[in-house]
Amino acid sequence: MKTILSAGLILLFTCSGLRLKAVQPLQEPAGNGLRALIDSARKEKSDSLRLEINSVFFDKLTAGLRESPASDKMFDSLGIGIITSPDAKITLVNWNLQQNNGTNIYFLIIRNNITNRVIPMKPMPALQEISEDSIFRDGNWPGGLYYRIICRKELTGSFYTLLGWDGFSRTTSRKTIDALSFDQDGFPVFGASIFRTKDGLKNRVVSEYASQASFTQSYDRQKVTLSNVRKSQRKINDDIIVLDRLVPMNESLTGQRWAYVPAGNIYDGYIIFDRFWTFVEDIAPRNPAPTGKEKKPRKPVSYDLFPPQ
Repeated sequence: MKTILSAGLILLFTCSGLRLKAVQPLQEPAGNGLRALIDSARKEKSDSLRLEINSVFFDKLTAGLRESPASDKMFDSLGIGIITSPDAKITLVNWNLQQNNGTNIYFLIIRNNITNRVIPMKPMPALQEISEDSIFRDGNWPGGLYYRIICRKELTGSFYTLLGWDGFSRTTSRKTIDALSFDQDGFPVFGASIFRTKDGLKNRVVSEYASQASFTQSYDRQKVTLSNVRKSQRKINDDIIVLDRLVPMNESLTGQRWAYVPAGNIYDGYIIFDRFWTFVEDIAPRNPAPTGKEKKPRKPVSYDLFPPQ
């Protein structure tokens, strides 16, 4: 028997006369092909070739998301971030490629799970500065890896709150609290003045710190008591954003973000108050006890709401 390979088909000839049989090669699952591409990009030593391979991956993944829901198991093995909002309306598909100089380029695809619209964002190198006052639109975004989508209807306007991380450089990393909304044409807008901070209303919150430090930025249910507000508003039992307090390693390094580390057991936070994410200083986070293991009531701690009302 003689086997001839041609044009992707296997042609079989036998001694009993000419008999053709076309056998299609086995189709590789789409997810396997995508995984091979992203693995190849990450292993490539050349920055330029790494980006070329990733570009192919980006296009194929965008096409795949248009054909299948982002929850499809074919995307589970890709080793990239896939998070869906609590209301199940949007999914963020997000990853990075580290360059030879230690900096990152970030990639993001947003899928509207209601309309099945897929929006590929522009590749975004780590910005030299992530402004707390800027608004990003037209395919631009701050860059980073998003690890939590928060959906709170009490906020002013229709916004998702995003928690993100950016490995900015070899010396500093950044974590952000951002706002995501969509314009009248359905395109993403990053940033909104829903963050009431020490310095007034901001479009996002950025914490920059020493890259070797472990900085907490989480979203958990906490019980707190506020001061300098009406009595009816003092008791808070809600999900809040908890942050480590960042301080310089010594006073002479004030302002040099590579020298900022968590103070240790000192935390600040953002709570939903008066339809804004509002900064609260010096809190003592308390997670609720597991069901069936209720702890004895403790005297509530009083915190200052910033800015004063």
